[in-house]
Amino acid sequence: MQNSRLGYLAASFLLILALGYAQAPDATEIMTAALTSSAWKDMQADMKLILRTGRGGERVREVAFFSKDSEDGLSCMLMRFLAPADVKGTGFLTLETPSGDDERYLYLPALRRVKKIAASGSGGNFMSSDFTYYDIGEPKLEDWNYTLVGEESRDGRTYYMIECLPATEDILKDTGYGKIVRWVDQETLNIPYSEIYDRGQNKWKVLNVLGFERIGKVDFATDMVVRDLQTGHSSEIQFSNIKVDQGIPDVYFTVRYLQRVR
Repeated sequence: MQNSRLGYLAASFLLILALGYAQAPDATEIMTAALTSSAWKDMQADMKLILRTGRGGERVREVAFFSKDSEDGLSCMLMRFLAPADVKGTGFLTLETPSGDDERYLYLPALRRVKKIAASGSGGNFMSSDFTYYDIGEPKLEDWNYTLVGEESRDGRTYYMIECLPATEDILKDTGYGKIVRWVDQETLNIPYSEIYDRGQNKWKVLNVLGFERIGKVDFATDMVVRDLQTGHSSEIQFSNIKVDQGIPDVYFTVRYLQRVR
């Protein structure tokens, strides 16, 4: 879900790498380059949300996924649950606002109503998964303060280790995340591994990206698994049949359309 604008800092950082600049890169520049890539105006895909218990049980939910960047650079995303029957018709909509905050709406067909999810609820579990509502939205660079804490080699590749601390008390409160450490590939700037800590700085979750697909000049994360170390549960999101620049109508990303059962 890393589809947003390519900023000036990202371009500057890539130029520094190309010139072999000797000074250690700034952590904020690294994360800007890693998270603000763009190759398309809109995207649609088939998505699976797979829920696994610590004892090996598994539930699979099939989802139609749509995302788009508006002309003013704001992102929006719609998920429509197709199966199984107990979640069919459920819809989830996120809208980025000029203030940088997300508006989140959940449509529950059994109740025939839309529920707005407050910012204080962004740390809640998304559709009973180990992903939170905050995880599902666009990454927010300004929500975190970044520090380069080291480098590490894994599987023949070298990574920057970036510590991300909540920029405000509200971010800490809303997400429940006391710290995130991300491993950024020094060559591709992909982030295949992250460790997430709770408010008490106890390791809480690990996020592994198992697959990327090259779309234009951007690697899109197509398979990601988050595992809750405290419960043993895990959740996986898989994307397939990805199509970009299909001209998705703006009406898809409205609360009124969210209530339509298709």
